[in-house]
Amino acid sequence: MASVDASLWWDPFTDLLTDLENLSPSSELPISLANKLKENHLWLLNSVSLFKPPSQKSKEALDSQQVQIGSHRLTVQTKFKELALKISSSLCLDEVQSYILVERSCEHDTSDIVALEPLHLVMIQYYIERQCVLKCTRHLLMLSLYVEDGSKADSSVREMVLKLISDGLESRLLSVIESLLSATYPESMEVDFFTLWAEEMLIEDNLILDILFIAYYESFCTCDGKQWKNLCLLYERMISGSCNFGKLAISTEAVKSVYHARVQLLLILIETLYLENILQMVHDETPFSQGNISFALSDIQEVDAIISSLDPFETKEAGPLILAWAVFLCLISSLPEKPEYNMITETDHVGYVRQAIRAASLNYFDEILQSDLLKDSEGPIASSRSVLRTFFSAFIASYEISLQLEDNNLKLILNILGEIYRGEESLCVQFWDRDSFIDGPIRCLLYNLEGEFPFRTVELISLLSALSEGAWPAECVYNFLDKSVGLSTLVELRGNFGVDNNSRIIETRLPLCVPGFEGLEIPRDTRGRVLKFIDDNTALVRWEYNQSGVLVLLLRVAQEMYPDGSEEVLVILDLISRLVTFNKAVCHSLLSIGDTIHDRDIRLNVAEIICTLIKNLSPTVSGALMMSSGVNILAMMLNCSPSHVTPTILKTNIFDVSIRMNSFNDGPDGLSSGSWLLSGRLAKLLVVDCEHNDSSCPLAVSGMLLLELTFQLLQKGIENDFLLALTVFSIQYVLINHEYWKYKVRHSRWKVTLKVLDVLKTCIVSISHSPKMGEIIRDLLLSDSSVHNALFRIVCITTPTLENLYVSRLYDLAEIEGLQLAICSVLDIFCMLSDLFKDTLPGYQVFHQAVLSPTTKPIPVITAIVSLISFFRNPIQLGAVSALSTLLLTAEDLQPYMSGNACFGLDDKQIADFRNSSITIISDRSFSHEDLIVNTFKMLASAAYYQPALLVALIDLKDSTTDDKFDSVGPNREDLLDALCLYVEKSGEMIKSHPKILLNFLDLLMALWQGAPQFINILARLKKSGVFLKQLSSCISPEDHHLLSSDSLIASYRYQCQSDILQIMSLEMFLQNKLLHAENIRKDIVGKASNGEKTENGSRDILSSWCKNSVLNNLVKSYASCEYDNDKYLKGQISAALFSVQVFSKLRNGHTGSLSVSLVEKISILGKKLLDLPAFSELVTQYGQQGYSEGKEPKSLILSDLYYHIQGEYEGRKLEHQLFKALFQFLLESKLLESYKTKDGSNLSIHAKDVLLFDCARLEKDLGIELWDVLEFKDVKAVAQTMLTHMKEVNSMLLLSNCKLSALKALTTMLPLYDEDVTIGGRLSEQLIGSCIQLICRSVDKATESSVLDFLAAQVELLHNFIRFVKKMSLSSSILVIKTVGSSLKTLKDLKNPSSVDLKSTIKLLLTLLLSTVGSINNESEVSDVYVRLLPILCTFSEPNDYCTLSLATIDILLKRIQTPSIWFPIIQNHLHVQTIVKKLHDKTYLPSVPVILKFFLTFALVKEGAEILANSGFFTSLRNLLENGNESETAQIENPERVWGLGSAVVSMIIYSLKDTDMVDYVISCFMLEKSDLISYCLTTPNFPPDVSDRKKRARAPRKQPSLSALNETQHTLVLLCVLAKHHNLWSKTMKETDPQLREMSIRLLSFISRGRHLAENSPLLCHPTLKEELEWHKKPSFINSKSGWFSFSSALTLSSSTALVVVKDTSAGNIDVPHQTMFSDMAAIEVYKIAFHLLSFLCLQAAAAAKRAEDLGFVDVAHFPDLPMPDILHGLQDQGIGVVRELCEANRMTSEIKGVCVLLLQIIEKSLYLEFCVSQVCGIRPVMGRIEDFSKEIKLLFAATTGHAFLEETVKSLKQITLYVYPGLLQTEGCL
Repeated sequence: MASVDASLWWDPFTDLLTDLENLSPSSELPISLANKLKENHLWLLNSVSLFKPPSQKSKEALDSQQVQIGSHRLTVQTKFKELALKISSSLCLDEVQSYILVERSCEHDTSDIVALEPLHLVMIQYYIERQCVLKCTRHLLMLSLYVEDGSKADSSVREMVLKLISDGLESRLLSVIESLLSATYPESMEVDFFTLWAEEMLIEDNLILDILFIAYYESFCTCDGKQWKNLCLLYERMISGSCNFGKLAISTEAVKSVYHARVQLLLILIETLYLENILQMVHDETPFSQGNISFALSDIQEVDAIISSLDPFETKEAGPLILAWAVFLCLISSLPEKPEYNMITETDHVGYVRQAIRAASLNYFDEILQSDLLKDSEGPIASSRSVLRTFFSAFIASYEISLQLEDNNLKLILNILGEIYRGEESLCVQFWDRDSFIDGPIRCLLYNLEGEFPFRTVELISLLSALSEGAWPAECVYNFLDKSVGLSTLVELRGNFGVDNNSRIIETRLPLCVPGFEGLEIPRDTRGRVLKFIDDNTALVRWEYNQSGVLVLLLRVAQEMYPDGSEEVLVILDLISRLVTFNKAVCHSLLSIGDTIHDRDIRLNVAEIICTLIKNLSPTVSGALMMSSGVNILAMMLNCSPSHVTPTILKTNIFDVSIRMNSFNDGPDGLSSGSWLLSGRLAKLLVVDCEHNDSSCPLAVSGMLLLELTFQLLQKGIENDFLLALTVFSIQYVLINHEYWKYKVRHSRWKVTLKVLDVLKTCIVSISHSPKMGEIIRDLLLSDSSVHNALFRIVCITTPTLENLYVSRLYDLAEIEGLQLAICSVLDIFCMLSDLFKDTLPGYQVFHQAVLSPTTKPIPVITAIVSLISFFRNPIQLGAVSALSTLLLTAEDLQPYMSGNACFGLDDKQIADFRNSSITIISDRSFSHEDLIVNTFKMLASAAYYQPALLVALIDLKDSTTDDKFDSVGPNREDLLDALCLYVEKSGEMIKSHPKILLNFLDLLMALWQGAPQFINILARLKKSGVFLKQLSSCISPEDHHLLSSDSLIASYRYQCQSDILQIMSLEMFLQNKLLHAENIRKDIVGKASNGEKTENGSRDILSSWCKNSVLNNLVKSYASCEYDNDKYLKGQISAALFSVQVFSKLRNGHTGSLSVSLVEKISILGKKLLDLPAFSELVTQYGQQGYSEGKEPKSLILSDLYYHIQGEYEGRKLEHQLFKALFQFLLESKLLESYKTKDGSNLSIHAKDVLLFDCARLEKDLGIELWDVLEFKDVKAVAQTMLTHMKEVNSMLLLSNCKLSALKALTTMLPLYDEDVTIGGRLSEQLIGSCIQLICRSVDKATESSVLDFLAAQVELLHNFIRFVKKMSLSSSILVIKTVGSSLKTLKDLKNPSSVDLKSTIKLLLTLLLSTVGSINNESEVSDVYVRLLPILCTFSEPNDYCTLSLATIDILLKRIQTPSIWFPIIQNHLHVQTIVKKLHDKTYLPSVPVILKFFLTFALVKEGAEILANSGFFTSLRNLLENGNESETAQIENPERVWGLGSAVVSMIIYSLKDTDMVDYVISCFMLEKSDLISYCLTTPNFPPDVSDRKKRARAPRKQPSLSALNETQHTLVLLCVLAKHHNLWSKTMKETDPQLREMSIRLLSFISRGRHLAENSPLLCHPTLKEELEWHKKPSFINSKSGWFSFSSALTLSSSTALVVVKDTSAGNIDVPHQTMFSDMAAIEVYKIAFHLLSFLCLQAAAAAKRAEDLGFVDVAHFPDLPMPDILHGLQDQGIGVVRELCEANRMTSEIKGVCVLLLQIIEKSLYLEFCVSQVCGIRPVMGRIEDFSKEIKLLFAATTGHAFLEETVKSLKQITLYVYPGLLQTEGCL
């Protein structure tokens, strides 16, 4: 291993320079950077001299395998060695250093960007390193200049700089530059590289000179006489060509560098003369020997000898040095004289000056200032100008430059001074600072110029224009002119003047007109002083007549007949343009400068003057310049006072807008539907200006200023033909054509581009609030292909092409930066236009067709945008990512209209580059570019939602390692999913540190879960670790304190993050349920899926853990608390009212300030409405009667009082005065700020975009509040700022509330999915549920008070979910819920706007919650009072269609719960309009509510008074109409017409039962029994059970109704009505004579069907199927009767849609065969069957009893007319079933209220069947069959034995025994049962 000198090693200076450039001047120097600077001290000191020449030792060292360089070690590779030796020979560089260079260059190979040869590449890298070490030194010096309060960072940098200076930096740099100047072209270097070598050498020369200039200027080191002499000789060599320096100028860049170096050294020489110090000595009269002069006498003599040898006529660069030396000698000679310095005074410095001036040295200085040298310099420009300022100040002082100097030289000096000060605010500030003695001579020259104003206007105004840079200098210039103390005019000295020849004072005897200023006169008897005589009879006189110079200048412009050729007008416009640009107070002063001049009727309107001037300009060079200034003045004034300037612009029509016909609005701001044309003069002016304007001012190009005016007009809310024409011109002419104009300064093109793109963006933004103009602009932007092509030519560029521009000689940096900024703007416009597309009609817009087309030129837009995502230099990436995200959505919307590649035509390489760029962006762990990362996630989420194929291609699961040849971006070969997984791991930390990034990442995950079928493999990969959801859920902490933040936006992000996580967990649970269900369908092993869920730490496991600790409780507490505060919103409204009143008062006084035109219009309209209010008129009358106005206009006084009244309300004092209160209420309801509400599109995620926020930025623009300090609105500013503050607070509140709402909804959605197949209540403790219910109820009360309906709805839904979780909620919780809901309903019913959709849905949710809560409570006496208080509230909701069903259903339950009708009936009678409810029965809109209404009427009719109300309210008529009109289309909205009949018949029965009115019975029989016989027949039809075996051999029977619980209910209701009516035998027999036999027949048949229940059960175990939701719930519950006898032996089956499997359980007793089972539902069905049997028997018994009564009356039995009765075997079947079931239940002895009711019912059935059997046996003589008596005897004995001991059956059994005695006499005595 060979060893070489350690000094040969260096760390890359490119990295060090980057660190220094990224360091803020005010920030502390990082320790690592400080250490790096210390380590490189020698390199910074010696710079490029440490790059050594070749040496034999180094060459031999490379022959070893390893080389030791100090602490560094190199491993020599053969492939690098050969190139290193070649480089060493070519560059004359040490071999080891060459090797280091080659190795580093190949490591950072950029050949994929720029195709270079290896030798060329390494050479460039070498010169970059050399220049970077010099730039590091220069930047270090510049950083040390920023001293802020002596901070530690500044001191440490300064110490390093001082260490470099003390170690000899100056001498070493001079040595280096000497060697560079004498350097010759390396002989071994190829000729092709000579240009490169020469340019790089010159760049290094300039860098060294920059460092020396800073060191001398900032006094880091001092240049003595000897050193100055050396520098002077160096300068002589550089300009004389005696060294190789001049020979290097072989290219354009080299020529510029040579020029720059000469100028820089000249400035160093001038600076190191220290003229400032000598001026101070002259001022203080300090002798030469005592002054701080670094030159000795001998030095001066030696230098003077050198200077005298220079010939400025041979080398023009020598002239400025000679002139500077002359000034130096002159100032030295001006010091107090000493004998030994006489020789200095004898030096002919005046001769030097004459020589230099004759050699045009002043022109050289002018050339320096006008060149790009100072503009493009990376060094301190102000320092260079400061040096020249000091020199010319000294020059003027030395030679007393005055107005007597030859005109050309004076003009040249004034031009030079103007160039020095123009653009340098710091120098202008120093000039106007009276304590700055350096500027004193120049100030004297200015005052001399002012003394001849307005005689010499051009020179004065030009200099003042240059001195106006900055706000304070502009104010000083304005005051200087405005406070002018006199006027100077040329006067012919004749008889009109009195002349004093001694004092040169004259006096006017008559008024004297000022030449060139019509109407401006010098009054008579005005004294004046003669400044100078022009000739014998003419003199220039300064009059003692005070007149504002500003007014004089405006008058000059106003009266110019031919402005195009007037230099005066041009400089005046330039001055005014600069003044209004730099200082808004000056702009305002100009607008309000006054209408008259010294009582003369000369009216001056600045805006009108400028407009008239522009209108009269011709398309010449001077005309274009004037238009530039004029348009800028108008733009600035428009910004200052829109309402004042806008009418003037429109009135004068400055651009000759031509409007064609068909105006659709006759108002002053009407828009024409025709064409808008501008004269060709404007276009010509723009073209001329671009070709000739070379000003450095960024607003110098007329096109830009025209665009600025358009921009300002758009922002001020103006909408008229003029603006529309200007806008269309800007888009269709400037945008499309400006790239083809000829520009004198090439990068000006991009300034115009950027400005026209800004106008375009402003147009798009204004579309939403400029409806008329917006529609035209929108059509233009979306449909004009020429506009699109102009945009495409800017943006359709790839990253490699952009990178190539940096190494191209054809483009300078300003052009490249302009292009990049333009690309960013176009990308923003794409986003804005795509958003605009959402509001247009569906279709394929031209714009989107072009954007998405693969044939767009020069390249497809999508291809360009994807490529630009990999451009890492500036914000282009951010714009490209955002634009692509928007276009993905657009492509989805346009899918029906387009066809093509799913990945937008991107090939594999483009996809790979796209993938790598995305990985690089999101892998930035420092999150330094947060917006870029956020938008990248948004783009990926958009791809997941709208272009899933593209996202799948990006993730590329098939090959996780990308191909090397495509992997050109980023060093890490990461997979995109790996990068995403890192975010999952860090999610717990990121929610605290970077919640915005985390939120958008979670949006991407949610998009993947929502599209699970397409991304199933990606999801599997994400969940592969097994802790995916666990890591995500770490963001949801047991404590919610981490969500709190002083920044509400941060807190909003965190809540939204948690919302996304909960939604992801919900989606995962849903996905797992679907997968599990699919496995069950396929008969797979169930355990497999469940095991997978368990091992994955699934959502259910996480939620279970939350339920066991306090997490769930804390989540409910945090999410359910409503952030909305009405007081905040009210404060904002009150502050807006205050603002409106105060501004309207200003408007009435004619002060519009900087308010936009649209806002002025809004407030004016509001104020007019306020003044027209009756309350205001009444106040005017009262004020007049009371004399409050004191003769003043009372309206202003009322507005003032109103303001203070509202202010009191704002401060908490109630406004009691009724009239003022009415005005205040009007202002609150006016909603002035509602027009500034907009949907948030940026702050939150894509799932929270719809929240309406105040657009504070737009309001601030409309207010122009930044100008109020200088306007009449200063006293309103505090009110406006308070209003804005409240608006921002409301925005923060709305954002936070919206994010909480999102989280609340996510939690509400997740809980029902927690476990769909098991009872969740088993996992949630009663205590936890009770606690959550209490928390939510408290939050519901607050949300109700604030009327936040969407939040209230979410709270109610969550509360409902918790209530569903418990089998039986505690009574206290139930009462709390009922009270909370009742309170909310009571509040909501009084809200305004009852038709609001949100209000309707919220009330429905509340009523649903109330219904489920009330329905779950048993008859508890504790809640009866709560029920009673609830009834009046519910009655108010019974009438609206939306709430009728829910409210009446709840009222129905409450009436049943309140056991005493005397309590509830008065409430219903007073608060419920029963007649209105009755009318709803035949109203088509209420058809779905009919069943509920009938159920309520059924309960209501239980009370006699209720039945009377129903009968008197026309119930029978309404029911009859309902049944008559219930055809197919209408009854389709009801569940089935039979159910309506059943419920209706039940109500009819109850009314008849309660009233016992015979007339009513007659009506019912005729209107219902006879007319609806078909419904009765249908209800009494035998159900259609599956046929038994014997039936299958018979013919098919007629179709019958399917058995269902509802059908059984309808049959029961029908039978009850029959029984009630049949009790009135006379009416029944009279009216039903024909149909009575049919009814008995059907009844007997149905009774026979029921009697055969055992037989049916053996053949068909299924009784009926559950169909309703509650029936499905009953089906899931076990049997509560538990009997195997009779109809209870039937089971029920659950049959759902075809997509759901039949749910059965395995009955082990049946040999594992899947069979239906007995459930609560099957028991309910069986009970209904027996109830039907009971009513059938009751009906037949009534028939038999009536016949028996008739037989008794007749004395015999008329068998022919005796009603048909069931056969004994039917009755025996019923008796056997009843005995069997009762005996079974009694023997089981598990008595419940339900079982007791079944026992009593069946015993009554047995009893009635025995009655009928007795009747049959007595009338027909039919005796029991053989064996029946024995069987019955046996069964009845067992029954009586089983019932023994059951007290509740004693009465029923006693009655049964009595009838048994009649049927079977002696049977019971025989059996011993009596």
